[in-house]
Amino acid sequence: MSSSRPSSKFLSRASTINPIKSAPATQTYDNEAAVKDFQNAFKKSVAAYHEPSLIAAGIDAFKHINSLDDRKMGLEHVVALLSKNADGVFKEQVAELENKLIEILYDDLSHPPATYIGPKYQYRSVDGSFNNICDPNMGKAAMPYARSVQQTHPIPRNTLPDAGLVFDTLLKRKEFSRHPAGLSSMMFSFAALVIHTVFRTSHENVNINETSSYVDLAPLYGNDKKRLNQIRVHDGHGLIHNDTFAEDRLMLLPPAVCVILVLFSRNHNYIANKLFEINERQTYTKPGDIPLTDKDRAKKIADQDEDIFQTARLINCSWFGSAIFSDYFSSILGLPRQGSTWSLNPFGEIRDSDHKLFERGRGNVCSVEFNCLYRWHATTSEADEKWVERLMGGIFPGQQLDQLKTDDFKAAVKDLQAKEPDVSHWTFNQLKRGPDGKFDDTKLAAIIKDAVEHPAARFGARGTPHVMRLHEIMGIEANRRWGVCTLNEFRKARDITFSYLGLKPYTTFLEWNSDKEIAEAAEHLYSHIDNLELYVGLQAEQAKEVVDGAGLCPGYTISRAILSDAVALTRGDRHFTADFTPFNLTAWGFADCQRDPKGPGNGSMLGRLILRGLPGEFSQNSIYTWFPLQTPESMKVFLGKLGTADRYDFNRTPDPSPVAIAREYNDVQQVLGSAQFRHPYGDRGARIVSGEGFFLASNNDAESQRDQTEVLRVLRASPEQADQIAQYFYEKTRELINIKSYSLNDKNVKYVDIVRDVLRYVPLHWAATELAGLTLKADSESWGDYTEPELYEMITDIYTLLFLDVDPSKAMNIEAKAKENIKGLQRHIKANILADVGGKLSISNLVGTIQSLFNAKAKKQRLSVAENLFENGASADRTTNNVLSLLVGASVELSQSIINIVNFYIDKPDIVKQLKAADAKNPAWEAYIYEALRIDPPFRGVYRESLADQTVGSITYFKGQRVFLDLTHASHDPNVFPDPHTVNVKREAKDRYLTGDGVTRSLGVDLTAKIVGQVLRAVFETNGVRRSPGLAGHLKRYKVAAENTLRHEYLGADYLPTAWPNTMVLQYDVAAPRANGS
Repeated sequence: MSSSRPSSKFLSRASTINPIKSAPATQTYDNEAAVKDFQNAFKKSVAAYHEPSLIAAGIDAFKHINSLDDRKMGLEHVVALLSKNADGVFKEQVAELENKLIEILYDDLSHPPATYIGPKYQYRSVDGSFNNICDPNMGKAAMPYARSVQQTHPIPRNTLPDAGLVFDTLLKRKEFSRHPAGLSSMMFSFAALVIHTVFRTSHENVNINETSSYVDLAPLYGNDKKRLNQIRVHDGHGLIHNDTFAEDRLMLLPPAVCVILVLFSRNHNYIANKLFEINERQTYTKPGDIPLTDKDRAKKIADQDEDIFQTARLINCSWFGSAIFSDYFSSILGLPRQGSTWSLNPFGEIRDSDHKLFERGRGNVCSVEFNCLYRWHATTSEADEKWVERLMGGIFPGQQLDQLKTDDFKAAVKDLQAKEPDVSHWTFNQLKRGPDGKFDDTKLAAIIKDAVEHPAARFGARGTPHVMRLHEIMGIEANRRWGVCTLNEFRKARDITFSYLGLKPYTTFLEWNSDKEIAEAAEHLYSHIDNLELYVGLQAEQAKEVVDGAGLCPGYTISRAILSDAVALTRGDRHFTADFTPFNLTAWGFADCQRDPKGPGNGSMLGRLILRGLPGEFSQNSIYTWFPLQTPESMKVFLGKLGTADRYDFNRTPDPSPVAIAREYNDVQQVLGSAQFRHPYGDRGARIVSGEGFFLASNNDAESQRDQTEVLRVLRASPEQADQIAQYFYEKTRELINIKSYSLNDKNVKYVDIVRDVLRYVPLHWAATELAGLTLKADSESWGDYTEPELYEMITDIYTLLFLDVDPSKAMNIEAKAKENIKGLQRHIKANILADVGGKLSISNLVGTIQSLFNAKAKKQRLSVAENLFENGASADRTTNNVLSLLVGASVELSQSIINIVNFYIDKPDIVKQLKAADAKNPAWEAYIYEALRIDPPFRGVYRESLADQTVGSITYFKGQRVFLDLTHASHDPNVFPDPHTVNVKREAKDRYLTGDGVTRSLGVDLTAKIVGQVLRAVFETNGVRRSPGLAGHLKRYKVAAENTLRHEYLGADYLPTAWPNTMVLQYDVAAPRANGS
């Protein structure tokens, strides 16, 4: 039968008004013909027709049914059509169209509503209730299990084989067989945490699930208020006691399970502290600052503690959910072998082609069928098998483990629980807690490293360790008490919700498991394949082979069913869907818990968790960090085939050496001045900068010092040259203020984002254009090398990698970007300044090149700098790196310093008035600059490396030890700087001031002070300069508690922490224009 002309949904809807005749089968219609056909028919049919706009709206509706452009007035056209044709000849068709419109409008919103507002619904309840707002008990802890599959095939209990015999025949391990896809023991430790989050069968009533049916980290937080309150501190900061968790069952599992839980415990406190630091809504107060006389003090502290705790819990649970899909499910699907960054994402809003919403956030209830499915004891590694044997031997001394009865186990568990100390003293694997309640980081890390190295076992029959015999018997017996369906019923099941698993039922035991010995044994026990009970059928089913899309490789039925369960667990959770918002989690928390597909380990969340919870214990590029669910041996093969093995370190990270911290002034000053300490930045510099001459971060201290001295000599060749440089900064600051200022309602007042549009870029303009010969372009379409934001981001990445404490989870990506950007900068600098000069340089060919590149105004200065740099015949590459050092060292840190000084003095009008009255060369400027940077420096301190075993000041260092010098604390020493937090320009000699490693090394202290003075003059001479009203007029920064290089952090455009400020709006007065416009 020949087909008629293909018609779109748009055209077929139109045909209900005036059907369009089918074209002959031989005729083909293009888009233009179809639209013309529709136009002609529509003109004849309706009373109202608007030629181009209706057609445009219709086409838009056809192409973007769930993303309509409402500026095309499609809805208005439909309403007009309905209103003008309601009583016409086509009223039946119009009525049908009206019904369709009502249906679409109704489907715009979810019915019933997706969520309610207020803390009761914003936060997770401890027992999982109210996840479904219409059925509060759905998925709640201490409720019965659900049944997913109707049992229709009778398997009377008195016909079933003895559970112990079943174990010994079909399940008991004969020998260890390594997992075929290279999964590690760590994979199944994480799986155990996931499984124990949603399954906790009551020993008193096996029909009851004592935990909730949601991925809510119940092993950490508990499933009732009593357990939850045992781990909480209640001090107003939303914290839990160090390294505590609420689930005692996990201490009976291999130790890596508890270590993962401890990491999530630490992550909660990290999140809570960060929420308090950022204080996004400006509502948090230090509890100690609330007066004891305040009658509401206790309530204020309790309310604040509850808000921080519950918000941190939301974020931490979202971390858990992200880790499940980024690491756990990626390994289940075999994605690490492919190098794929794709991840299943079941959380988002989905609309069908008819615009109807696909259900989400409606709750979940765990079923008995899936309780049977998640019994993965066969995958136990050899090391974990021995660990369990030791544990069980300790619980049941002198008893045969394969002879234990269920009642023996229940009695032992009850006895253990009776002897448990409070949660803050729980321990596992014989670890000891320190005075602060924490476990030793290195010992926790060792457990993880061991678990990563130990290969898991394969799934399948006769793979479960003998020591698990009692566990399996209890599982089989529970399966029978629940009246669970058979394996074949589960495979072909039409479940209670009328959805299908949709798998072909087995017809023979040999089809179920092709191992003849296993198949025959099962047939002897069960007689017919339809009698094979679910629990045993799942565990002893033939395992899936390793193919693309398969990494877990369990039995075929498990492989299919776990995908359905994972989607149900997560898509059904309101807190992962409708209530997963930046308001509920805060903007930072919402960003922090989300996976970065471009991150290391294909976007691993577990890698981030490990680095955050165990700082220094794992290297930032370790395979143990980023692929912990696979063995290093397997990942070496996978990444080798993908060509990315060189990005990762496959060696076990050694235990870290302690970092010494010098905080007192005398200790810091002596280390800074000692030749027995070196700058430790050379290794980082060598990884991203090729060639000699990058004196800012070099391992050759002697050459670095010579290059630095030569550059400083060039820049300070004469007082006049230094003044010219400072004058450039003044003029550029004034220029950018004028260009970037804007007016709002009051034309007598102008505003300027002094950080985003001015101070970030003033030093960049000088270093890039005046020294490096780069051309900054106005936008991405303009001619030039880089835009201001592009170059600023490039330089901040390089500076951050070299000098600051980088978030280790971002270090690999930052290093890769920095390395690539440096290659580009070197190429531009060499082309723009050195041109085609090869080998050694001479003044004659250099001048010819420079004259063609530089404008006349700057030529003299550039030639002077270049001539002095090259007078000793330096190579092109060395000189390029000299200039690159200046570009990095004399730009972004200088910007940061100036921003801090402006922010420091903008609220001190008396000092601003004095500065405005003083001459630019007045020493008062310098003194005010030193004082501001002493009180509010851009960064906390710097690092050094000890070159020998030595004692300096009050601290003893060993050779090779990394030393952090806390310049900020030392600069606030009252013995050196009396009344240290007060500005005092009459302090003693300026050489008492401590300086860092960036801008002062590149420009020297004197030139830096001159430059800063001129920028401040340009800002403060602006008439009536002051902060803009509200928060816009303040730096969006918060203090960092950690002892590292950062004093403050800011939230970037992605709402994640950055070391670099991004906005602060000032306003100033301008003369009102006269009435005649003059």
